[in-house]
Amino acid sequence: MLAQLGSELVQTGLASAAEIDAAIAVATRTHRRLGDVLIEQGTVNEQDVYRALATIHGLPFANSDQLVGKIDSALARSVPPRFQEYNHLLPIALEGDTLTVATSEPAFEIPELGAALNADKVQRVVVTATDLRRLRMAVDLQQAGNAQEPQPAARQSADILATTSDSTESAQRLLDELLLDAVAERASDIHVETYRGRTRMRLRVDGDLRDLSLYHLTELQRLGLLNVIKVRAGLDIAERRIPQGGRIAMRAANKSFDIRVQTQPCLHGEHAVLRLLPQDTKVATIGDLGFPAAIAKSYRRLLDSPGGLVLVVGPTGSGKSTTLYAGLQVLAADATRKVITVEDPIEYALDGIQQTQVRPEIGFGFADAMRAFVREDPDVILIGEIRDGETALEALRASQTGHLVLSTLHCNDTVDAVQRLVDLGQHPNSIASELLAVISQRLARRICDFCRIPDVRPEDDVLIQEVFPDGVPADMKLFKGKGCDHCHGTGGYGRIAAIEYLPGSPALRAAISRRAAVDELRHEALRAGLVPMRDHALELVRSGIITLDELKNMLPPERLVPEKHTGS
Repeated sequence: MLAQLGSELVQTGLASAAEIDAAIAVATRTHRRLGDVLIEQGTVNEQDVYRALATIHGLPFANSDQLVGKIDSALARSVPPRFQEYNHLLPIALEGDTLTVATSEPAFEIPELGAALNADKVQRVVVTATDLRRLRMAVDLQQAGNAQEPQPAARQSADILATTSDSTESAQRLLDELLLDAVAERASDIHVETYRGRTRMRLRVDGDLRDLSLYHLTELQRLGLLNVIKVRAGLDIAERRIPQGGRIAMRAANKSFDIRVQTQPCLHGEHAVLRLLPQDTKVATIGDLGFPAAIAKSYRRLLDSPGGLVLVVGPTGSGKSTTLYAGLQVLAADATRKVITVEDPIEYALDGIQQTQVRPEIGFGFADAMRAFVREDPDVILIGEIRDGETALEALRASQTGHLVLSTLHCNDTVDAVQRLVDLGQHPNSIASELLAVISQRLARRICDFCRIPDVRPEDDVLIQEVFPDGVPADMKLFKGKGCDHCHGTGGYGRIAAIEYLPGSPALRAAISRRAAVDELRHEALRAGLVPMRDHALELVRSGIITLDELKNMLPPERLVPEKHTGS
């Protein structure tokens, strides 16, 4: 089977012979299945492996969305759970004398099941192990929902505090399955929302929200799920009038996660958002970031500076911390310098770096840490985020006393970062003298490698006219994703950062000191060597990495057109 699966993946172009040989060596040495090794190594995804297995065995392949509406729950529950788990199957439907069974083990023959259910023929449909688990959860949810009678609205507030042990156990399983689904789909966030008469479950994948169609929860199931989330996050389950925030540390799919939980009271009940922060993911290097070569070189040079302030800015979830950690790895390799960080939370543990977690509940915040750090003989200080004027002041003071300070800031672009520091009460002269550079970034969705096709647009396309008012350059080729099983029909898979880079210069510092207006400051920045995000984004478009439409998600209309500075 190793040779068959590897050969099929090579023939379909999903893996190279060298990748298969390397994975076979690992599978043989560790006594694991080849498919599991290939999935873990990122060579192929789970659907690729199981589709190849279906082809080898001459069986149809399907996903959970295609089968969930066909499940006969009574039939599924008539087969003992242990038999289903041992044989990696789930009965779907019995039509006439044909029994349809979903299985993640196409090599298993199960004639005894057909005989037990009075079927002359057993039709096996191959699904991934993840989809088989999802289908079982759909059966469990339907069974639990049918067992619960609708409750009057007046009793709902008591129900969340008076759940039975069975319903609590079911809710705990539901949360675990939800987390497994989120990990399998590479989701960054889970949204549990309630509207009149229905619960909506969504995952944010590659920046976009996607509905989880398998989860049809009753009101009591939703309340039970929220109850378990709150208990695990250390929140008050009786308090539903105000927002609450907490954290869950747990493992899912053999990975460790720090999960940030936020609840919000809304018109029809509480909503919850869970942000998944993987703890054992490989830390990206500067080379992994996808920066243009010149900007990557400048970033490395900034890390050698004896003092000053370097900011990485952008919205929440734009990869700012990833960029800073890439720089920290360079600093950690330099034994001649001491590096201290204060973070909330500590997202990755790095050897050679002194990392500190803020504890606001005991009065230890970013500013408190900074005041202590400057007395500990550091060369470099990283602040997880400048959130207030006090932290901004301590960051500037530290940079003025011979320390290189790295931090993030929430703002729209590189020039806006200057105005943000002013809004936080910092003197323009201090900002001008200490600011070495600002990196602004947004995450754009990559085009799926498996379904990339040319994007042919008419000349009167509105976006074409906005981005290229003087006409499309001759070397500009546009691409898009057609949509395939690998990307779940979205046309995109994964994300990459688009960068705007603002280096410091004497003219720019003079403009900051004289409190130049934002527009004037941006013109001065362009003269000083500002690399607009539009320029990097178009290079990604030209290289077939992102679509032209991604520019609309990253840039306001005035930034879509070429920027030109005024004056000499």
